[in-house]
Amino acid sequence: MGSPNVLLVVLDATRKDHLSCYGYDRPTTPELDALAQAGTRYEQAIAPAPWTPPSHASMFTGRYPSGHGSFGTQPLGEYDGPTVAELLSAAGYATFGFSNSHHTSIEQEFDRGFDYYHDILALPRFMDTMYEPSLDFLRFLPRYFRDGYDISDFQRRKLETQVRRADDPFFGFINFNAAHAPYRPPEEFRAPFEERFDDWDVVDETAARKVGDDEGYEYILGDVTMSTTEWELVECWYDAEIRYVDALLGELFDCLRRQGVYDDTLVVVTADHGEHFGEHGLAYHQFSLFEELLNVPLLVKWPESDRPSPAPGTVSDRLVSLVDLVPTICEWAGVAVPDEVDGRALTGDDDRDAVFAEYDRPYPPLRERLQQYDSFEAYDRGLQAVRTETHKLIRPTVGETTLYRLTDDGEVEVSDDEHEAALASRLDETLDPLPDSSRTTELDEHVSDHLEKMGYL
Repeated sequence: MGSPNVLLVVLDATRKDHLSCYGYDRPTTPELDALAQAGTRYEQAIAPAPWTPPSHASMFTGRYPSGHGSFGTQPLGEYDGPTVAELLSAAGYATFGFSNSHHTSIEQEFDRGFDYYHDILALPRFMDTMYEPSLDFLRFLPRYFRDGYDISDFQRRKLETQVRRADDPFFGFINFNAAHAPYRPPEEFRAPFEERFDDWDVVDETAARKVGDDEGYEYILGDVTMSTTEWELVECWYDAEIRYVDALLGELFDCLRRQGVYDDTLVVVTADHGEHFGEHGLAYHQFSLFEELLNVPLLVKWPESDRPSPAPGTVSDRLVSLVDLVPTICEWAGVAVPDEVDGRALTGDDDRDAVFAEYDRPYPPLRERLQQYDSFEAYDRGLQAVRTETHKLIRPTVGETTLYRLTDDGEVEVSDDEHEAALASRLDETLDPLPDSSRTTELDEHVSDHLEKMGYL
């Protein structure tokens, strides 16, 4: 058997505990439920960062953020090691990727190693609206004008076109951005989840919509008030977004089956980070390294092969990290794993006792937006964390280091000087000091508009 195809799907800002394949009581992910039954579901998969640029860079390089240096404003091109796309391209793979965000754009050099990289921010614009002279875009237009800015369906169609054209084994990457704020799912997905909400007579829908759109940071800093009821409504919209993306995944998987390549494809579905819904007084996915952001879904459907792999329907409790994706993909593609990677292949026998995560201060344009609030000072710091199966140590660049015990109900602060010292030593051994994130870049107007819609400006 030749080299398998590889498909890496990243569900942006998607919490593990909102997926029905992870036991959520709402039917958000029937397609992923089926994928989990055909592959392996990981219970302790930890993102190396709480937001898009460093987490994707880690998935592309197999390095923790201080190893690749791409924390947000730094282009991935500044990393001098290979990316997984470069490794597979050199091995004869057709490589294609799809970016719907400035944070993973060509401008930020996330296209390294891709033969074809579709970046919506690089598309031409007419009257401040992106367009593309292609059949895929024409087929997408009705949804674009009906549902607004989300372009997940368009890029799914583009990915399927690349799959149909690929003669060689392929490596495909796509980020589905729908579950990222603003939470405005298509009507056919929104209505069923709103029907589950029973408190319309008492909810402050205006506050819920403000946070659902772009004022979650104002909630954190005390300018917007949210009750449990408002958060429940926001989560209905969020769940509908996940159900929408799950439906698109079903269409994508059906395309692979029609092309006769599904069985021979290593399919990896994960999230770059999660989302806060009021826990710890937080919203969105900046400012913290708590479990809501770091413990992400990871589903792997293994290709048919003589190579040993977990049985279908396996649930793994091993502690793993998204830096493990590069060595896993390389192993199945028959490509040598670079010596400098921090990850380990998911199919290996070498269990680890700790994984790591990093956050290099708030994104500079966001910092500029929020500096008017006195309370923002408490959040304007970098964070590094070491996480074991039972504990997490979070060390800020400003403030006190905190040790947490992990429970089914979340993180509980504990005092254990000996344990804290041992984990702090692991941080020092593994991660470099955080860099100064004061650098900013000039943004084109359409990029600024895009980031504003996503809540970063």
